[in-house]
Amino acid sequence: MTGKAQIRAYYDKKVDVLSIVFRRGRFRHAVVVRGTVAIFADDKGIYAIDIEAEKWDTDDVDGQLKLMNVDVL
Repeated sequence: MTGKAQIRAYYDKKVDVLSIVFRRGRFRHAVVVRGTVAIFADDKGIYAIDIEAEKWDTDDVDGQLKLMNVDVL
């Protein structure tokens, strides 16, 4: 990614959903969330989101995370 990232956040009152977009992309993987979500922000805006996953769209979670360039702790 070149240049400054444009993070956009949207809240749709009709469906009670907060959408946070860090960059443009094509949908490939999904995590369904219900329950705990923490959004961290400072005076410059949102800098991190923690999401407790309810279920994954695959049985190979470690493989999916690797495809999504996510480090497993």
